[in-house]
Amino acid sequence: MSNPNESWSEKASAFKDQAAEKLEELKGKASEFADDIKQKAGETWDKVKSGEMKENLEHLRDEANEKIHDLADKAKGAWDKLTGKEKEEEKPQ
Repeated sequence: MSNPNESWSEKASAFKDQAAEKLEELKGKASEFADDIKQKAGETWDKVKSGEMKENLEHLRDEANEKIHDLADKAKGAWDKLTGKEKEEEKPQ
């Protein structure tokens, strides 16, 4: 029979080796992730410096203002219908 302590020692060593391999894999993936983040941050910063982001935001703000005005008009129309003001405005005086 083999020594039980040697069996446990071999298992612990194998587990340690396996953990070391996984750690190296994770280090590699973390490094790739960090490189990707740096690249994307650089691209975003370039867009901010170029004014492209400001133009995009201005365009989105203008579109949002248009939508808000459209919705306000529709809401007023719905309110007028609900309260009967629409019919009062149609009546000749």
